[in-house]
Amino acid sequence: MNPEQKLPSFIWFKRGALAFIGFILSPLSWWNDIFINIPLAYGFAWVIGKVIDIFFDVHRFLFTGLFIIGYFLTNLLGFLMIHYSITADNGKKESPLKQILISLFYTIVIVLLTYFDVLNLNLNLNILPHWVIK
Repeated sequence: MNPEQKLPSFIWFKRGALAFIGFILSPLSWWNDIFINIPLAYGFAWVIGKVIDIFFDVHRFLFTGLFIIGYFLTNLLGFLMIHYSITADNGKKESPLKQILISLFYTIVIVLLTYFDVLNLNLNLNILPHWVIK
């Protein structure tokens, strides 16, 4: 698209909304994890874990792994939404590899903080569903 061409206002609104939602989901808004990304990751782990529970028992390790995957996916989705809102219709086909690597790095940091008990979400909390084997 040429810079001289103006986009209709609804496209700017759509891109702005997409960028805002992406920002909230991405690690750029780390302060919002407790309200958005962690509940979404928990919901992801709960739904997938419940489906797996139909076939065999779900242990704490599996549920935690599903939670980490869900957390990674929320961060990645946020980056991809920002990426799309910026690059859509401008003719460039850029690889989102950088966003994937940043999201992976951020997720690894959270996993390491949890592993070394800097973040201990299970301290005095029973956050696992009743069907997860401890």
